[in-house]
Amino acid sequence: MSEIRFPSPVRVFSQNRSLIVSTVWEAVEYLKRWPKKRERDYRIARQHCLDALDGLRSPRAAQASFIAAAKTAGLLL
Repeated sequence: MSEIRFPSPVRVFSQNRSLIVSTVWEAVEYLKRWPKKRERDYRIARQHCLDALDGLRSPRAAQASFIAAAKTAGLLL
């Protein structure tokens, strides 16, 4: 379950350093401690990542939503 990999790693900002998110589980864990306001893109990314863990959505779709949320929040490096 936790080894569902994104097609490619995503580098995000976290507490004055960068973090590499390589799996759907890592994305869910990062979303739990999201450092910005939890707006629409955040909620969509969280749901898509949870759906991917349940096999209801592809890792690629979850990654796209995660990247969109990180970009909107200014956390994508």
